[in-house]
Amino acid sequence: MKSHRKHRIFLGIGEVAGYYTNLKKGFDELGVKSYFFSIDAHPFKYGNEDNNKNLYMLLMDYILSRKISSKKNKSICELWWTLLLVMIVFPLRLAIFIWSLFWCDVFVFHGTSSFFHGTSSFFEMYDLPILKLFGKKIIWLFHGSDTRPPYISGSSISKDFGCSIEKCIRITKKQKKWVKRIEFYADIIIAHPPSSHFLEKRFVRYLTIGNPFHYKIEKDIDDCIKEKKEILRIVHAPSFSEFKGSGIFRDIIRKMKNKGYAIEFIEIVGKPNSEVLRELADCDFVIDQLYSDAVMAGLATEGAFLGKPAVVGGYASIENMGYLPGAAIPPTEYHHPDEIETAIEKLITNHDYRVELGKKAQKFVLKHWAPERVAELFLRVINDDYPEEWLYDPNDIRYVNGCGISEHNVKALLEGFLKQAGKKGLCLSDKPELEKLIVDFSHSDSCQ
Repeated sequence: MKSHRKHRIFLGIGEVAGYYTNLKKGFDELGVKSYFFSIDAHPFKYGNEDNNKNLYMLLMDYILSRKISSKKNKSICELWWTLLLVMIVFPLRLAIFIWSLFWCDVFVFHGTSSFFHGTSSFFEMYDLPILKLFGKKIIWLFHGSDTRPPYISGSSISKDFGCSIEKCIRITKKQKKWVKRIEFYADIIIAHPPSSHFLEKRFVRYLTIGNPFHYKIEKDIDDCIKEKKEILRIVHAPSFSEFKGSGIFRDIIRKMKNKGYAIEFIEIVGKPNSEVLRELADCDFVIDQLYSDAVMAGLATEGAFLGKPAVVGGYASIENMGYLPGAAIPPTEYHHPDEIETAIEKLITNHDYRVELGKKAQKFVLKHWAPERVAELFLRVINDDYPEEWLYDPNDIRYVNGCGISEHNVKALLEGFLKQAGKKGLCLSDKPELEKLIVDFSHSDSCQ
């Protein structure tokens, strides 16, 4: 591997389920200088618990809480708190940008997290070109919704965050334009094939790098997972209940209880990550989400580090994920949504299988997704020291079901979208085969 200790790596701006907090831990363990900036307070406090917060983060928390509460009244107060937020955030981002320009040589961004995205249209146009002018290396990591078309996303039709077809069309065009801009400036992109429809250039597969996680275990987890309990504890912690299929999970658990199974179903919503982890440490298994295009996402990963198996539903196949070698596939109880009830009952009734799956999941993440291991793989990407096999061509994408949405609903959404926007509105003209596949999918019989 090429020398890496000279690198000074910028991580930011913002957090995604603890990913960048843990990635920094990995770089620290390797003796690599990295600087993580999360200047937008996160409601779940990944890596930023109250006792570790500085005055700025406490102020951000206060402003965001007031802004959210003012939304309920739809008053001028909401505008005031928004303006105050911008007045604080923009100068800070500018200061960090200038500092990092002279201090860091590698920049790792994610989603829409460039320095000025969403704050200033003028500065937003020039931050990435200036970084390239100064010879900086840009690594961009996409976590899913950033490159997944809105017309195959459950959030597009949700009760809380859904939008009209007209707005969905506008968002699609804007998202495609932003992704294309990132591809122009980024040296390397890391993404997950089933959610990378808008990418045009080859990228490093997300699962090749992994999802770093670290948690200080305060009890003997091995004893915990072996223990047989009178009441089975199942944890579900949706950040967005409708998107995760929580209602269907509740119905399934109700059926299981009616069958006579002794179950305690713990559903955690809007709580700090530390509280979620405490519940995971004491549970028997995890129910993650119903319509996922990832075998092991955030909650399932956290559970795996604690030796807890996870039930995950989704339509994606191993082929959809890029023909990864078997050793790279995280072990979970991943099934088609129609089979999820059977999968849950299997883990309820089969103690030995449940324990063994939890051990396999824990062994996998400790070996492949420990922060130091993920940081090592990241350095290979930074140093252009990785094999051709890590790359995936987005022209090979054939996954059409999306995420957070049932097959029936995604077809209905696509049907309405295509009626107004036509095939051109999909923004997939660079991938004619995938474009045709999505059009045909929207008209298939199961939509009836």
